[in-house]
Amino acid sequence: MLIGVAVLLVIAISVGATLLFTRDGGGGTTQTASGNPSASGDIASANDTGPVTVITEDPTCAAWRPIATTLSNQQKQGWDKRDYSKPASAWTPEERVLHQSMADAVRDAADQTVDLAKLTPHRVMRELYEQSIAYWRAYADSIPTYIEADNTLVGVASDASSAVVAICAAIENDSASARIPLVKAESPAPLEGPAVNPANPTRFIDANGDSSCEAWTAASNQFDIDAAPWRDNDPNIPASQWTPEQKSTMESMVPVMTKFADALIAIGTSSENATLRDFAALSAQYWHAFALALPTYQASDNSLASAAAYAHYLVFNACASARD
Repeated sequence: MLIGVAVLLVIAISVGATLLFTRDGGGGTTQTASGNPSASGDIASANDTGPVTVITEDPTCAAWRPIATTLSNQQKQGWDKRDYSKPASAWTPEERVLHQSMADAVRDAADQTVDLAKLTPHRVMRELYEQSIAYWRAYADSIPTYIEADNTLVGVASDASSAVVAICAAIENDSASARIPLVKAESPAPLEGPAVNPANPTRFIDANGDSSCEAWTAASNQFDIDAAPWRDNDPNIPASQWTPEQKSTMESMVPVMTKFADALIAIGTSSENATLRDFAALSAQYWHAFALALPTYQASDNSLASAAAYAHYLVFNACASARD
């Protein structure tokens, strides 16, 4: 379940997606946002109080691309092959330089992401940006005394930032706009969260954990088992080219994904954590969209599953990080 994430932004998850930006932001209309920076300071999503839905347009995607790409390239300078179980006390001088370089890179990415958190008109996109910032900085802060448990911090940041990559990919390849008519907007009523401060956000699950973590972990583990047959299918093959066996497998996944999405909504509804509620709704909406897309599945629809998966791993790993 990706607790020991070793690679930032381009981690391999069970959906097997390769997330690439191929063109500039797509069309569509904003589904939940009504933010007005002039009326609400400089936070465009300040007035977004509606249900979380599949996002078909966001003006920050184009600006997010170079941040994500630069950080992805930085990790490939040897950091992605590091032994993340090795504590700082055992690092060689070369390893210390490697880790410090990555700490500097994630701090830079966090600083650059602050403006995007302010500019997005979607509350849940702002929260994804904020948690990327919060966990990146926490990971960078851990470097002088790094131990293996600190790797969960970069894992959570990776989930949050990769969810943004997937959401933007679904916008840009038009899978979001093609599938949103199928999805009923259903999410827990938003709660008033902590004061919005993208420049200095806090982790949405602190060291005390969260009462929803046990149920979230159990549901995620069960879904990992139930969805195993789906992961054996090649995501690049459209529904029109499935064999009878592949078609049967994919059809059997519709109730599995729907059940999991409903479970996440239920967990979110019972939580008093405003950000967790939004992430639960986000993951559920994208799982619903992907499940409903399966009868006419196209390879581009895999970005919907990626967004759903990263959003639910984000909470899973944040819970794990709080335990460590």
